[in-house]
Amino acid sequence: MSRIVKSIEIDAPNEHVFALATDLTKQPEWTTFVKEAIITSGDGKSTGTTDRYRVKVGPRVTSADGIWTAYEPGAAFGRSNTSGMPLNEKLSFTAVGSRTRVDWAVDYAPPMGPIGRFVDLAFMNRVYQNELEASLENLKAALEV
Repeated sequence: MSRIVKSIEIDAPNEHVFALATDLTKQPEWTTFVKEAIITSGDGKSTGTTDRYRVKVGPRVTSADGIWTAYEPGAAFGRSNTSGMPLNEKLSFTAVGSRTRVDWAVDYAPPMGPIGRFVDLAFMNRVYQNELEASLENLKAALEV
């Protein structure tokens, strides 16, 4: 699996950052690659919630179903794909005074076997890193008003 970890500090209270980042209906507003996200079961506020995402990383639009593996208010949000590209992600939130540090870790297995691994090394990983960085900047801009 490939791994990407990106971080940012946001000048906003931890509870505000966590609330926006984990509100599935708002993720298409600040992430550069989530085009649609819906809850398919559960309350959207606990581990075990399931969802469906439509994402675009690079030129390709794909869908993936997922299950929330962590939901700790103000601390952590995690999800794993149950269909689509194998992927596990975790957002961690740490209060730093009146600011919040967000760490976003993504582990994924590129599709298409050996060809996918080559494409990942050649450019996909860098494209995905750029998407995560831009998304975190958008999250910061949405909260620092």
